Amino acid sequence: MSIITDIFFWLLIETSLGFLFYSTGCFILKVFTLGSFKMEFKDFASFKGQKSRKVTLITFLGLTFYVLAIVFIAYLNS
Repeated sequence: MSIITDIFFWLLIETSLGFLFYSTGCFILKVFTLGSFKMEFKDFASFKGQKSRKVTLITFLGLTFYVLAIVFIAYLNS
């Protein structure tokens, strides 16, 4: 029973973080393109249903933002 719980827990985390990183990447692109970038997904189901190369790159941009924010905060604290 523990394995099923672990799988469910990690799938939930992967899905939530993936959507968070994608949303952050879209927001960053919208800011840098002065609003000309259109967010293709309006809800969570369409996000999970249509993962493509473009979505992966936007998710990577969102992840990179959080990594750089953590590195910057660590630099300021040292």
